[in-house]
Amino acid sequence: MLRAARRVLRPGGRLGFTTIHIPPGLPPRSRRRAAQAGPPAVAATRDYPALLRAAGFHDIVEVDLTADYLTTARAWHRHTLSYQTELAALHPPGEIAERLARRRTAIAAIEAGLLRRSLFLAHRPDRPQPIGTARASRPATAAKRPVPRMTARPTASAPQA
Repeated sequence: MLRAARRVLRPGGRLGFTTIHIPPGLPPRSRRRAAQAGPPAVAATRDYPALLRAAGFHDIVEVDLTADYLTTARAWHRHTLSYQTELAALHPPGEIAERLARRRTAIAAIEAGLLRRSLFLAHRPDRPQPIGTARASRPATAAKRPVPRMTARPTASAPQA
């Protein structure tokens, strides 16, 4: 998917996305626990900066959103609990209890540092580069490239009545 995104971006274009992922460097047992606690796509075998570099992106920045993710997960759980009776009447038997259990598991994994949510930003090179030869990532504290300004284009006006 990242290579396809690179192909459709104009040279110098930017890509940004958020994802829930397993932090790099966890021991195998912790990785398995994180994969079970997180959404299905969380079990990627490589970290996202490496995947972005392999797809030909550069100037890769990761912004950690895990604290907000934890706040949101706790709020989902709290609100689901407060409407548990009403929700249970609308869903098949046991589904709401299962959702609550999955959310408790995910919250515990986030608190234990096994799941993260991050915003990833990357640029497509201005000049074509062979896939996998992109420049190295830069830390989130480095100076950022200026953001291009969007300019309005004139549109054809509708005939006046």
